[in-house]
Amino acid sequence: MNQESKTKDVTPKAFFIAMGFLFVLLQVAFHPEYTKYFPQFNGFNWLHHTHGALMVSWMIILFIQPYLIYKGKYKAHKFIGRVSYFIVPLMVISMFLATRQNYLTTIEKIPFNEVASIQALNFIAPLIFLLFYSLAIINKKDVFNHQRYMIGTSFIMLTAILSRILQHSFEPDSIQPYDFFIPLYFSVIVSALLLVNDIIRKKNPIPYTIVMVGLLVYTIFYHVRSTEVWQSVVRSVGDTIF
Repeated sequence: MNQESKTKDVTPKAFFIAMGFLFVLLQVAFHPEYTKYFPQFNGFNWLHHTHGALMVSWMIILFIQPYLIYKGKYKAHKFIGRVSYFIVPLMVISMFLATRQNYLTTIEKIPFNEVASIQALNFIAPLIFLLFYSLAIINKKDVFNHQRYMIGTSFIMLTAILSRILQHSFEPDSIQPYDFFIPLYFSVIVSALLLVNDIIRKKNPIPYTIVMVGLLVYTIFYHVRSTEVWQSVVRSVGDTIF
């Protein structure tokens, strides 16, 4: 693909606009439980701040990168891409540490079956995110595939953001478990529509197929969160790793 055709591709511009909107939603989602406590942040520790900063940094990268491509600033795009080699491992580590802290805190307060249910998405999200990111990096020289796998990583953020907005907008008894079902199925539906669009345009369907299947697996794990098999998995992880 030549430079001119890259610049005329509408995908980076559309993704840039979508990420801008998602970044605004991020502020709405986390204000009630985090940013409103600025600047004292009483009750929060270094892990909360580090995890939050890394998540926001990834959102900023997702916001900036398509803009750079759309404007033809490929060197800057590549530089930030290399920066992500350091940010993403730190993100995954922070996800693990945040999940560990959540597990160790909740196991002392609520029944184990509820603890296991809470960890259903916490355990799987880093793996799905890492899968999409790894595929994006493997395909970094293939613009078409690279874009789609990067878009895949945004769905993990979208799920977390929408679930928190729903939780803050409704009473717990009225929204659970739809506060997770709605974002999960919304992500699957959007990825399916993107796949159909590529098929209609006779483009390679593999990237969005993998993204859709990954999101389906993500959703399935939430459906099995109350099963004995899942609870045994969580107990094993908790006993051996946490």
